[in-house]
Amino acid sequence: MVAPRWRRFGLAILLALAVFYGGFELGRASGGFAVVSSMLERLEFRRQVRALGKENESLQHRVSTAEIGQRVNRQAQSEAQRMIGELQAETSRQQQELQFYRGLVARQFGAGTLRVQELKIRPGEGRRFLVLITLVQAAARDSVANGTVSFAIDGTRGGALVQLPLAEVEINKRRELTFSLRFFQQLEVPIELPENFLPASLQVEYRQARGAEPSRQTFTWRVEGEPETPVL
Repeated sequence: MVAPRWRRFGLAILLALAVFYGGFELGRASGGFAVVSSMLERLEFRRQVRALGKENESLQHRVSTAEIGQRVNRQAQSEAQRMIGELQAETSRQQQELQFYRGLVARQFGAGTLRVQELKIRPGEGRRFLVLITLVQAAARDSVANGTVSFAIDGTRGGALVQLPLAEVEINKRRELTFSLRFFQQLEVPIELPENFLPASLQVEYRQARGAEPSRQTFTWRVEGEPETPVL
């Protein structure tokens, strides 16, 4: 009777040990799976953190670029506004000067008058000269004056009075020159005088339209840089 009792008791102990060991192994396995899962989660979190960090850097770079672009745009707009202001001020100043000079010319010559304001003669080589004719118009409005201008040179040759038309002295044998001006224009006319001709004056003739009555002005022959005596 004693042996079966001890046998049952031993079996119970073995069963208990088996259950305890099985629970221990099961717990350890479960713990191992949890550790592996935790490690995988940490790796995934790290990957996400790195991805978010790169995205954050990219966003910061975009923000910096946008801020720089905005600063550049503001500077460009400010510079453009400054330049526009300066141009407007310069335009206003030029308009005031234009009105002032237009008023002076109008008071001196009358509004709407076209005339030769100045005639200069510059020496060249030998018997060559350059005649500079400055035409001005005191227009009340910004009208354009178109027309032609010519001149003849009065003088003496061999003691006789002679008048040389433009076609005889102009280098290119032109009979007249055209002009188109709003306020003023300077014409350059190269000429060559014949030998033994003594110039005395220039008779300038100009007209604004074909068939219109010409206007005439007379200027003394006077070469720049030379004494006020006739040229032989």
